[in-house]
Amino acid sequence: MLRPPVGVALLGFVALMAGFAYTIMGFRYSGFVVFGPGSIGSGLLIWGLLTLFVGVMFFAAAFALWATQPWGWLFAHYLAIFGLLEAFIVMIANNSFTDGLAVALFPLIVIWYLNDKEVKGAFGMENVT
Repeated sequence: MLRPPVGVALLGFVALMAGFAYTIMGFRYSGFVVFGPGSIGSGLLIWGLLTLFVGVMFFAAAFALWATQPWGWLFAHYLAIFGLLEAFIVMIANNSFTDGLAVALFPLIVIWYLNDKEVKGAFGMENVT
């Protein structure tokens, strides 16, 4: 196992925190009263289970980023592209180019960083163009 670059380790930490938050939200939406009273019978069980699944995926992605697995790199790329789509939606919804640009800033930096030669090399993708 290679030691991940510092930026990848930070992205892994962000993914771990997102996984923790989504897991707690998933339990809460599913009606588990340990995390507060839930809305039982309101149709939130499916959304709670989906949110719980997303939380588990974020946990797995965090450990994949720390272990420099290629699918962790791909997962981070997909999330950054989804962030750009979200920035476009924010720009349309708020009718403000600056709001959309502010939301797009972090995903653009992540895409730029993940495509760096050293970062791709750490994930074993130095031959991929």
